[in-house]
Amino acid sequence: MRKAVFYGRYSSANQTEQSIEGQLHVCEKFAAQNDIQIVRHYIDRAISGTSDNRPQFQQMVVDSKQKNFEIVLVYKLDRFARNRYDSAIYKKKLRDNGVRVVSATENITDSPEGIIMEGLLEAMDEYYSAELSRKMMRGKEESFQKGYYLNHVAPFGYKLVDRRLALDEATAPLVPKIFRSYLDGKKIGQIANELNAKGISTAAGTHWKPMDVSRLLHRRLYIGEYTFGDFEGVMPCPQIVPHELYDAVQKYIAEAAARKRKRKDYNYMLTGKLRCAECGKSVCGSTSGKNHYYYCRHCNGARSIDADYLHDKVLSALGEYMTEDKVAEIAAAAYAEYQQEEQMDERPALERELKSVDTQIQNAVNAIVAGAALPELQDKIAQLKERQETLRKALLDVPTAMPRLTEAHFRLVLSEMAKQSSEELFKTVVGLVLLKGDTVIICVNLTDETNIPPLEQILFRVTDAGTSDTQNKAIQMSGWLLIAA
Repeated sequence: MRKAVFYGRYSSANQTEQSIEGQLHVCEKFAAQNDIQIVRHYIDRAISGTSDNRPQFQQMVVDSKQKNFEIVLVYKLDRFARNRYDSAIYKKKLRDNGVRVVSATENITDSPEGIIMEGLLEAMDEYYSAELSRKMMRGKEESFQKGYYLNHVAPFGYKLVDRRLALDEATAPLVPKIFRSYLDGKKIGQIANELNAKGISTAAGTHWKPMDVSRLLHRRLYIGEYTFGDFEGVMPCPQIVPHELYDAVQKYIAEAAARKRKRKDYNYMLTGKLRCAECGKSVCGSTSGKNHYYYCRHCNGARSIDADYLHDKVLSALGEYMTEDKVAEIAAAAYAEYQQEEQMDERPALERELKSVDTQIQNAVNAIVAGAALPELQDKIAQLKERQETLRKALLDVPTAMPRLTEAHFRLVLSEMAKQSSEELFKTVVGLVLLKGDTVIICVNLTDETNIPPLEQILFRVTDAGTSDTQNKAIQMSGWLLIAA
């Protein structure tokens, strides 16, 4: 039985807990019909899906690294995100942790076109990040400059008063104690266990995990310096931890990291996509001294392959495969998927309702001027003005719509990636890499739904001399038709 978590969200004051109950009921019914066990609920209340600034949503993404579930089950995909860019990025993060998003009411699969589209959207961030950031973050930056705290939940030790951070009398004294405990030699896991044993919850109301303690120890917020993303400046906030204690802990953390570092970091870029064709198991990177290689530990006598050599060969073969025609074909498939996805933007609906409310207020005022009954209309105007203020605040939280992309954008980005034979190209278009003896099979996501999975393949042979020999023939393996490029 597959394990899943339920994610629910409602976005406005007009929706209630009943909305969550309805979502959960449908998801539980779907889970029962599809042999899925729901092991945990993550719920954000009265928070817009256009923002990724959702405490339970972010906690769910962090928890996915623990590999305790493989599905995020939602009522509809707009509960997960109502912004195509955020949806692509966070689905990619979850997928890297072996987790996929499933809608209980929409028959949507992770098609090859969708995977390629998400990869290209992620890559486009490098090209359009400055413009997108300017448009989508303008409102938040203005709030930041006014000293407002931009998350919905205050960090441990603080509380929110008029959207600004203030000391929480109950938990603020505990923060310096956590810093001193770590400096005295306690492990972060031990500190988390002690907090849980005392019945002390995190700011989000959950049990402490080692990562929660680690995040707390790194935050400059506790020395009175509030920053947010790439925004310029440092906003003052109430200080909880003395500078001397904070600096001592950062020094201790750096020394501990240096003691644990046994070798230089090495990027095994094929990890997660490299498998042994003989046993079907994942192949991971290994290090021996200064040498880095890939080796299947499940197959006796399986040969190892130098990681640098294999990286070069895979990227080189992929670069040769990506001709102008192939770039155009893949870009067209990704763009078609992009067009089919519904543009989920709350702004037009909010603006229409606000215009209607403005009109109703003006009509009520005109009626009073014309001599209509005063008390009833005054009550009506008060209700309308309250709704007017709610809508105006909601509009401030809705990011400016992203620029509309064309097929030329997809083709341009994919073409640039192909010219560089970059790792980003590999991550975007490659679904699987198989090792079969001395043959490497690169499986590229394409649109042929007659194969399971729908993949096209590039084959080359790894030799002892360190060369590759392209094979121009088709072979049959594991029920997939593997076609040489």
